[in-house]
Amino acid sequence: MKRIVLFLALIVVLALILLGFETTRTLSLAAEGIQGLEIDAGAGSLTVTGREGSTAIEVRAEIIASDVADRDLEDYIRRHVELELRRSGDRAVLVSHVRDSGFSFFHREARIDLTVTVPKALALVIVDGSGSVDVGHIGGAVRIDDGSGSVTVIDLAGNLEIEDGSGEIDVQDVAGDVMVTDGSGEISLRRIGGTVTVSDGSGGIEIDDVGKDVHLRRTGSGGVDVTSVKGRVIR
Repeated sequence: MKRIVLFLALIVVLALILLGFETTRTLSLAAEGIQGLEIDAGAGSLTVTGREGSTAIEVRAEIIASDVADRDLEDYIRRHVELELRRSGDRAVLVSHVRDSGFSFFHREARIDLTVTVPKALALVIVDGSGSVDVGHIGGAVRIDDGSGSVTVIDLAGNLEIEDGSGEIDVQDVAGDVMVTDGSGEISLRRIGGTVTVSDGSGGIEIDDVGKDVHLRRTGSGGVDVTSVKGRVIR
């Protein structure tokens, strides 16, 4: 009987540990005089949305760790979470990383899911480690350097540049030029006002409704479907 009780107690303790914790932090920075936002993010999803009339950069960060007890939450964040929004000249910088917390008997998984709201006119530079990236309704130029995970971009007034390791890329309604360099994954580009340039390792490519030329520098493996191009298709 004692063995059964001890076994059940151990199961409960393990379950509590494995559940980990989830907590939310918010950051804000006045946007007056700021021309762009640079984001350096590690593991976790990232959503950036431009808002007309907004006067601040607002960040909601959901910190999730799978093997940290609630009582150790604040200590874990202090030791292992880097989360900062600061001004540097005429740019804002957002840093979001979970540093390696060393050996653990249990499988360790930690991430920070970011939801960012910015004034619509800002330019964006995003360096993302892993996790989905969603960007929409931005008036300035956007550059995304992504390791892995899907990338979705909609409604941009400026140019877009994406360098992606792996994962699907879906781009819609960009007024300027679009340049994509991709390792693997499906690529879909629709309703692009400027010139499209694609260099792809593997995965299907779908391009539709382009205002200027389409340059296919490298298409790798996978089907290529290009339709409704007002300029030339250059292979």
